[in-house]
Amino acid sequence: MDTPIQDYAPQTSNSPQRFNSNLWLAGLICSTLLAIAVLHASPVPVDICSNLKVKLSLPHMAIISAQTVPAGAFSPANRGPNAKVVTGLPTFCRVIATLAPSNDSKIGIEVWMPTSGWNGKLQTIGNHELGGVIYYGDMGAELKRNFAVASTDTGHTEAADASWASGHPEKVIDFGWRAVHEMTIAAKALVIAFYGEKPRYSYFNGCSSGGREALKEAQRFPDDYDGIISGSAMNYWTHSHLVHIWEAQALLKDGAEGDSYLPPSKFRLVINAALTACKADNTETSDDDFLVNPSRCAWNPRTLVCHAGQDANTCITAGQGQALEKIYAGWRNPRSNEKLYPGATRTSVPNWAGWAVRPGTSPNGLTASGPAQQYLQWLVFNDPKWDWHTLNMDTDVALTDASDAKGPQINAIDPDLSKFKKRGGKLIEYHGWLDPGFSPEYAVEYYESAVQFLQKSAGITDKATALQQTQEFYRLFMVPGMGHCTGGPGPNAFGGLAQPEVPLDSQHDIVSALEDWVEHGVAPSRLIATKYVQDDPGTGIAMQRPICAYPEEPRYRGTGSATEANNFMCVKPAVTTISQTAPH
Repeated sequence: MDTPIQDYAPQTSNSPQRFNSNLWLAGLICSTLLAIAVLHASPVPVDICSNLKVKLSLPHMAIISAQTVPAGAFSPANRGPNAKVVTGLPTFCRVIATLAPSNDSKIGIEVWMPTSGWNGKLQTIGNHELGGVIYYGDMGAELKRNFAVASTDTGHTEAADASWASGHPEKVIDFGWRAVHEMTIAAKALVIAFYGEKPRYSYFNGCSSGGREALKEAQRFPDDYDGIISGSAMNYWTHSHLVHIWEAQALLKDGAEGDSYLPPSKFRLVINAALTACKADNTETSDDDFLVNPSRCAWNPRTLVCHAGQDANTCITAGQGQALEKIYAGWRNPRSNEKLYPGATRTSVPNWAGWAVRPGTSPNGLTASGPAQQYLQWLVFNDPKWDWHTLNMDTDVALTDASDAKGPQINAIDPDLSKFKKRGGKLIEYHGWLDPGFSPEYAVEYYESAVQFLQKSAGITDKATALQQTQEFYRLFMVPGMGHCTGGPGPNAFGGLAQPEVPLDSQHDIVSALEDWVEHGVAPSRLIATKYVQDDPGTGIAMQRPICAYPEEPRYRGTGSATEANNFMCVKPAVTTISQTAPH
């Protein structure tokens, strides 16, 4: 995952709801019976897999190996830091290949295809941060569901250091968008060669940088996928990384020992103060440790600044209060005051500086670089000595935006989804309201920009009609109490990547919901998200809540247990629109 996230400690219930085994089993049986109806009954002959290496020829593709892997545990060798043991897999054909769409490209991909029981579908897996690895765990989870699956390293094998980009503009383009598209073409060809038929449906599933890749696919290559899931998207790539530097400059202007730095020991103090100030007007039940929509929280951190003689453990310094106030207000151009990126949500974990700098070995312990430093150092300035302290938040922002617009086009902020809509594609986006890395408010802003583009391009006179037409192919789910992709004190499991397991039905599982929408025309109006005790499915359910299609939000009905989803309804709040920062 894209840590540095020091998320909330898991919240437990004094009397947690245990699994209702009958309902769980019924969901599994229904999904299994449905799957059986379309599974390929006859196993694919073993030699079909091994012969792919010599029989399949595609431009720009070299198959390194094609081997049948027996059922059980799988531990990939020498494939980077993500090469962990994956258990419980069916027998599958594993294809390792490299793609070279340019003379400086070396895109690594893997495609896994079950030798029997294939559901007739392809699902490809997105990346995190700066790529560099194949996501075996995510691939394995979807292979168990009988998908053919694929993943790419996005054109390089270094996950933590972005020096691979220096002097290699084609590799940067591969990372920005080309690797995923080329992987998609190759994966479909391998499926056809292996099964003798093309996939009936193709899906993309990504979170974080993978969420950006998902939106880029819908915007740039609308014919690649029938259905797309975009989670916690880093789609405003340039500004989301620049704002991490801006946050680090605010919190660490005097180093880790300065008056502005907020240590982790004060995180919970700040969060609790914001909750106390905003909970009465924002949350649905008194026991919740999160807000339904923290963007409506206007708590001023200066109210927590220490008074003379006050215990320092119960308050913050004036410098900390000033830095927090600045970050919550959002990033603006220092010269023009133009809004460039939304502020952090007041109840998210205040570890934002960690996306720019991570613990190092210097005297102040903060010289090692995070993803924001890596991106700007190598992909923008191409200077191994460039340092985040020196970033000019006016002129360097213009330079960064221009470098992306004319070259790699990593940003995925184009609101024009008309071609994806026209070809019948379906897009589900989700974002946790407590994401400390990539602003939840920007997810809403981007969605609003897509609605506005459709309204203007189609000549629609009222926003309600434009929203309705957007929801016919694109739905956004904002998740109260969830952090980046997963985690947080609220219900955070609904089938997204890296989340705890849930029943595989369209009420609890976002992949099943997308399949239902694409294949049967049943659009999801809400999903049931689960919070497990200690985030462990084996310990039982602490609570379940609906997450609602934007602009609706979950609201407690006023009676019944607040741990049960049926006691909540999805309603439209009085105020829904957030002011835009996305370019149009």
